[in-house]
Amino acid sequence: MGSLSDARDKLACLQRRELELLQEFFRVHKAVETQKAEIDKLIKASTVPCIDRLPNELLAQIFLLIKDERKNLASISCHWRAVVMATPRMWSEIYLSQYRTLPGLLKLHLERSRQAPLSLSLYCDQPELEVVLSHAHRIHTLEIFGDVPTILDKFANVTFPSLESLLVNLQSVSADLLLPLYSRAPALKCLQLEDLKRPCSTSGPTVGHLDNSPLPSTSRIIPAESLTNLSLMGTTKSWELPRDSVHFPVLESLTLRISDPMSFLEAIVAPKLGHFEFSKECVKNLICRPFKGPTSKFDNVRQVTFSPSYEGTVKRRALELAKEFCLVFHGVRHAIMHMKYLFPLVSPCRTVDHRYDNYRPIDNWTHLECLEVQDFDFAQAETYYYFTNWFTRERNLGLHLKLLSEYTATNDHTSNTPSSGFYQRLQECCASVELNRIPVSSRMYFSTSAGLPLFSPLVFNTGLVGQTDLAALAQTCPTQTVDTLLAQIRVL
Repeated sequence: MGSLSDARDKLACLQRRELELLQEFFRVHKAVETQKAEIDKLIKASTVPCIDRLPNELLAQIFLLIKDERKNLASISCHWRAVVMATPRMWSEIYLSQYRTLPGLLKLHLERSRQAPLSLSLYCDQPELEVVLSHAHRIHTLEIFGDVPTILDKFANVTFPSLESLLVNLQSVSADLLLPLYSRAPALKCLQLEDLKRPCSTSGPTVGHLDNSPLPSTSRIIPAESLTNLSLMGTTKSWELPRDSVHFPVLESLTLRISDPMSFLEAIVAPKLGHFEFSKECVKNLICRPFKGPTSKFDNVRQVTFSPSYEGTVKRRALELAKEFCLVFHGVRHAIMHMKYLFPLVSPCRTVDHRYDNYRPIDNWTHLECLEVQDFDFAQAETYYYFTNWFTRERNLGLHLKLLSEYTATNDHTSNTPSSGFYQRLQECCASVELNRIPVSSRMYFSTSAGLPLFSPLVFNTGLVGQTDLAALAQTCPTQTVDTLLAQIRVL
């Protein structure tokens, strides 16, 4: 056994060695962390962003969904710039007012559009219009919002062989001015006329009628033979159209925002019409009266849309007309309407043909399969009552119901939260229920059958349902139900 002093010397040596190893450990650990940081930095620098991993064709389709800042995308990266430059459709929408005094830039963008179909929007006559007209054979969509007579004069000797969609705000000028343009647009399919006011003149040929007998000139303002989509807005009280006098052989969609929609419906024959939309928009003295004539000519109409004005208003006469339209279009299977139309359609009323108290205009839609109600408000107790009451009566319809709310983050949405009893009642009466932007809470009652929600599908907005609500909801549902529920969450 050694001496005490030797033992102490050996301990001191070991402690010095321990300190050296500890210092070395910290140096190595620091070096390891530094190297990790360097590797992470290199990875970040070399990693391609997820969006840039998409095929260029798909990336271009995403870019086309962006309207206002589309052309600024070229400044984001070299890759994006290459995609933007190589996508002709990115340059095919021409708002001519943006190129005032910039004919060179307009020519450059037209070159980049290559041979893609052009969309042209005009607000007034300007010298740059001549640049675009050299590409008239490519114009697919044309929109005219002002100075109609002058612009149409510029089109006097121009043919538009590819023009399929035309929108004109007439600003109270006669629609007769469009007649020469129709003859030079043989492919025209979609026509939208706004601000109809002045009656047409009495001279010129007739277009779009069933026989060769002379007709009032009003029937000439529309190239009826070729249209598949027609939208009219304005005053039509001066129109004189005999019943069944205007033939639309291929018309599929009709939108009326005119003062006398019934007279127009009585005048047309449209065997392929499948969609009808009505709205009282910028029309004074709306004429409301019953339909005179056989409704069988609209047997093929399967979808109707009742829309409010741009301000979101619906006047009393528009509501009365909506009830008449239920009689005209009795074969409807898919209905879309604003909340303000709902009350008169599901409320009991009496008519000449239906004198019993329980008649509702919506009862005429005996084949209704899908009902979509926009801006739905549960706080309107009276509508809430008649709405659910009608569903109780018609529970055998197997209806697919979609309710949409105009919820925004700044709104107080607590008053628009439905009760669990209301949900359960709808669930019992409908084949499926979809709620879009309607707030729900964890207190809402969910019945389950065989592990699946009886709401099929019930859609939630994650902006309206918090994590606490989802957690509480999950505790009340079977595991398989929770999985189904989470799969149905929609992020808006």
